[in-house]
Amino acid sequence: MMHRGGVFPTTPRSEGGERMPESDDGQERGLRIKGWEITSRHSSIASAETIMNYEQQLQTRFLPELLFSDAGIDLKHTGSNVHFCFSAFEALKAWKLHPLPPIQVKVSKDWQQSRMSDINELGVKVLDYDWTFTTPYAGHVFREGCPPEDSCWRDTQHGIDREMLMRKDPILFYDEIDLYESELDDHGECKLTIKMRVMASCWYVLMRYWLRVDNVLIRCNDTRLFCAFNQANGTTRVIREVKHCESSLEQVTKMGFDASITAHSNPDLTAQFFESMAPSGMSVFKLQEVVL
Repeated sequence: MMHRGGVFPTTPRSEGGERMPESDDGQERGLRIKGWEITSRHSSIASAETIMNYEQQLQTRFLPELLFSDAGIDLKHTGSNVHFCFSAFEALKAWKLHPLPPIQVKVSKDWQQSRMSDINELGVKVLDYDWTFTTPYAGHVFREGCPPEDSCWRDTQHGIDREMLMRKDPILFYDEIDLYESELDDHGECKLTIKMRVMASCWYVLMRYWLRVDNVLIRCNDTRLFCAFNQANGTTRVIREVKHCESSLEQVTKMGFDASITAHSNPDLTAQFFESMAPSGMSVFKLQEVVL
């Protein structure tokens, strides 16, 4: 199924913005506003050729069943030619480069056993294989003509201006994008998604990796990017907030919460649960910035 591109709830020109040319297939749309070019692209499910290329580059034969290989967003600061991007390939590359220990449950062992010949052929150690596709990916940054670089981020005390985000400012550009999804051989579900909105005052991105392994655990890795326009002294500061949360469903039950599949049937429900019990369950919290 083909997905259409982002939407423009409010006429951008009324707030000093301008729609960028749309791609011929309608999958990519964008907005120019206050020194930024912001584009989003949807994607159909990856072709067999693309999957083969991913397998070769990542040295794996195991990929999510639903891989939207061309999907992503790109936020370009025109004054510096610096891009803030999110893509499925980079997310899976981070999964492969920084594997978590596999979840040691019976379904995991059965799932791996059914693929043992492939694992042995590739020379992969069983304990190195994370079958949940959990990724620490928090987006990537690059300047035109240069490779991606994560060292540009610096720890900061500046946080996301949530009061600004809660204002009823008109939304000029909005999109929700799927990067990949898997039902984990009917043993649960994982999704990597992006939500983005642009107002006259700022832009905001939320990328969320969500995992539910039935009767075992829940996991939610959130990356938020935020940039307010017209900052003091002409500064352009991009804030990144990274938060990883995890809990066994046994622990959820012990705390008196609902641990059923219904209670964690989608990413928003699990995120709301972790928000209600914070900071319990939080394993990572980072607040960083790039000043352009």
